[in-house]
Amino acid sequence: MCSLRVRCCLVATLSMLGLLTCAAQEGINGEATYIPFSVPGALGTYPMSINASMTVTGYYYISSTTTGGFVREADGTITTFSVPGSLWTEPESINAAGDIVGFFELVAGVPHSFLRYADGHIVRFDPPCSAGPPCNLSVPVGINAFGEVVGNYPFLAAGAPAGFSRSRAGVFTMIRSNLGADYGTVATGIDASGSVVGHWTNSSGEEVGFLSHPDGFWEPFAVPLAADQINCISATIPDSINAAGTIAGWYLTYTDSCSTKITGGFVLSPDGVFTLFQPPGTLVTLPSFDYTSTAPHWISIDQARDITGSYKDTDGAQHGFVRNSWGTITSFDPPRGGQTTPSSINDSGVIAGSYFYDWNTQIAQGFLRVPHP
Repeated sequence: MCSLRVRCCLVATLSMLGLLTCAAQEGINGEATYIPFSVPGALGTYPMSINASMTVTGYYYISSTTTGGFVREADGTITTFSVPGSLWTEPESINAAGDIVGFFELVAGVPHSFLRYADGHIVRFDPPCSAGPPCNLSVPVGINAFGEVVGNYPFLAAGAPAGFSRSRAGVFTMIRSNLGADYGTVATGIDASGSVVGHWTNSSGEEVGFLSHPDGFWEPFAVPLAADQINCISATIPDSINAAGTIAGWYLTYTDSCSTKITGGFVLSPDGVFTLFQPPGTLVTLPSFDYTSTAPHWISIDQARDITGSYKDTDGAQHGFVRNSWGTITSFDPPRGGQTTPSSINDSGVIAGSYFYDWNTQIAQGFLRVPHP
């Protein structure tokens, strides 16, 4: 294990032969091959993001209270890292160049941002704010191909949480609805143009989606409701946006005189057309906002508009799903796996996530789900 005291990094190499052997042992499930992996010696491995080059980033448990980050290359080589002096290092997103953003904690419960360049150089940052502590805390959730970052102020001395964007040059912009500081705003993703997607709490206490453009134009949106749902509490939670601006997320509403809860997923095209879908179970419910609720992403979308996420069946077991651009939904678990939590899909349709193997339900493993041509 990497010692935080001496601030070293552990580099563990997995041979290509070993990777292929492992994949063969796990076998083929449905229309995909599954490749399991773990950081050597970890007490849990949690992939968070995968790019087009098959490079994966995420975090792993060093102890029950300490985590480090990792990078897994396409050939299976795993490199671990931590922000020097941190108790907790959690990567959230990786872009095409291999740059990674995430948060770290020098003190438990006090998050700050980091940017780790592909060459291993780490830069720490927090967005500036005039209200004073604790508004100088931050949690990035995404980085695009041009190095633009989006994230959140999880706590503000005055007002509800707000989002932020950071340009490649280091210029920050706060993202908040025009209702003011008392209405929380949560950013969840950024596209190639620098537009930011997320959700905010309106004056009725409902969660509404938004798209914030680089020119400052704010575009709210919500899943259309049926006549018997209009007076019920609803939520539209955008969670992912691809480079072309197609948005995926989930929604919650009620029917039967507001007594029966309905959850489902949605896709929103760049021209404003909603498509709703329903996995074979109940979508995993997003908790009330705190900075840990921003990750892993509950739904992720690729450039081809394939979507991955997780749901719970009637017995409460969690499974992964993938929905292709034609609307076909496939449930999946890695062989002999459970509690499947997909967190990211790249533009080749390869999914990264975590699961529990049936003989060890205490230590999570990472997986890649590689679709067959």
